[in-house]
Amino acid sequence: MLKKKITYILILVILIALTVLYFHYGPAPNKLSRCPDDYADTDVGFNEKMADMNKWTNQFYDNHPGATLGDWNKARYQFWVDNKCTEALKRYNEAKKLLN
Repeated sequence: MLKKKITYILILVILIALTVLYFHYGPAPNKLSRCPDDYADTDVGFNEKMADMNKWTNQFYDNHPGATLGDWNKARYQFWVDNKCTEALKRYNEAKKLLN
């Protein structure tokens, strides 16, 4: 009986630890899930896009202290993939081809 209780407690502790690790190191809920092409093609849309990019960048560096610009670039690319930002991915891949 005692062995069974210890096993249950150990499983519970592991689950709690995994949950804490996930929410601490895992992806933050993304309120800024707009693709670059989702903004209006106006000065207001441009300003809104830059403000959201600034918020996204600050959130990224807050969640990943010590991250490099390369880390930021990989995370932004993954953001585009996760949010199906096809136009941004298309431009990225075209630019990458030009550099090679």
